[in-house]
Amino acid sequence: MKMTKYGWCSPTEIKIFGELDREIKQKKKDESKQDRPFIMPKEKRETIKIDWRRGDM
Repeated sequence: MKMTKYGWCSPTEIKIFGELDREIKQKKKDESKQDRPFIMPKEKRETIKIDWRRGDM
């Protein structure tokens, strides 16, 4: 038995809680990526060229 942030835990419980912590952290990382869909890798970006000389719109 060891004292952890969850209280007194056996080695098996420590292993399970560690796995859960990693899953939760990964989900948070994935969610933050979904909040910012405009950040894309350069390969997937579409560049828009604007012809500034055209006066009519």
